[in-house]
Amino acid sequence: MRGREPVGSVRIVTRHEFRTAVTRPSYIILTAAMPVLVALAVAGFTIFTLVTREDGEAETASSAESSAETPRLGYVDLTDGPALFGAYREQPGAVFVPVSDRDAGIAALGDEQIDALFVFPPDYSETGTVVRVRIADDGGGVFGPDGPSYSGTLRGFVLSNLFADEVPAGLAERLRIPYTLVTEEVRPDGAEEESAGFDIGRAAFFAVAGISLLFSVFFSSGYVLNALVEEKENRVMEVLLSSVKPDALLLGKFLGLGAAGLLQMAAWLASVGAGALVVGFIVDIPADILTMPGVGDIAIAAGYFLFGYALFASLMAAVGAVTTSLREANQISAIVIVPAFIPVWLNFILFTEPEGTVARVLTFVPVTAPVTGFIRLATDAMGPLETVAALLVLAASAAGALWLAMRLFRAYLLMYGKRPTLKEMARSVVSG
Repeated sequence: MRGREPVGSVRIVTRHEFRTAVTRPSYIILTAAMPVLVALAVAGFTIFTLVTREDGEAETASSAESSAETPRLGYVDLTDGPALFGAYREQPGAVFVPVSDRDAGIAALGDEQIDALFVFPPDYSETGTVVRVRIADDGGGVFGPDGPSYSGTLRGFVLSNLFADEVPAGLAERLRIPYTLVTEEVRPDGAEEESAGFDIGRAAFFAVAGISLLFSVFFSSGYVLNALVEEKENRVMEVLLSSVKPDALLLGKFLGLGAAGLLQMAAWLASVGAGALVVGFIVDIPADILTMPGVGDIAIAAGYFLFGYALFASLMAAVGAVTTSLREANQISAIVIVPAFIPVWLNFILFTEPEGTVARVLTFVPVTAPVTGFIRLATDAMGPLETVAALLVLAASAAGALWLAMRLFRAYLLMYGKRPTLKEMARSVVSG
């Protein structure tokens, strides 16, 4: 039974610290801040988009009335078997014009014979993908001006042709989601526009994860520091240590506050992802931005968070163990916090030279590794082997920091009034 006591003590402390952290007003406010900000940003963007779209549609309608012309939308039907889109070409506000092939459609688009070009690929029945081909401009970019989206008109055209008479068994899924629109930019001569060369969706995921980690890890490790120093100042630590061993107490605080930090980070990432999906329904965002991260990417992000939290929380615990007041502890903790912001200060170098010497060195320096790793992963500059090696170094550093914190925790947690010197701390760590 005695061998199970430390495990039970760790579980009790973990549960207590988690409940205390998640019910703390500052934690609730910080956790809810990101979803609220995302909701406000999406609401503002929606209002702005609707207002500008209504103005654009009114201007388009006025221009159409004056010229007595209806927008002509070209489409290329490349689906296998009988043509799926041969009828119901006249839709409210536009008329669909069949085009023989993609090149002819691009030529007609360039000559302004049609106002938009949509291509239904051979695998449309299985994927529901519709490609909108547009002529790339110098100032457009992903969110550049693109005129009317014709999304409602296209939806009516697709649904009318597919399901007006009957619903074939192979197309039942398309009744629920008729199409997924992706945009393909081409040059005026029809050549494909060169891409950036990396996965935009993956880059966005790691960028958001890096920002979330920077805030969440420091808040969580800060909770460890404050909890230890406050309990030490109030002499509560003496009562706790009378029933719980020092190692079990420290480990329980680590696990409980770490779980609270992971929950906070998950809430932030989920709110940002939900906001991106909502925006994707409002404007034409390339599909690769909205793709869900893979299991491997999620595992890497979780690894950086867990090991990063363990490293900084251990260092904060060590600071809390050897200091005598909360003010003193917060002052000394700057030694731990400030170096972690070095990748933020050097972000220009890391983004422009993600495979350079500076980036590689900071990837393996423990206090700069988490943020640097996310920046380099966002730019697709870290291979699998380097990623695994960086995580192993960070994990080993976190284990060493935890060992150091436990040694100092046992030696100085009940010492009041005088902070130990570096020589005294070194002697305590060596002697155990």
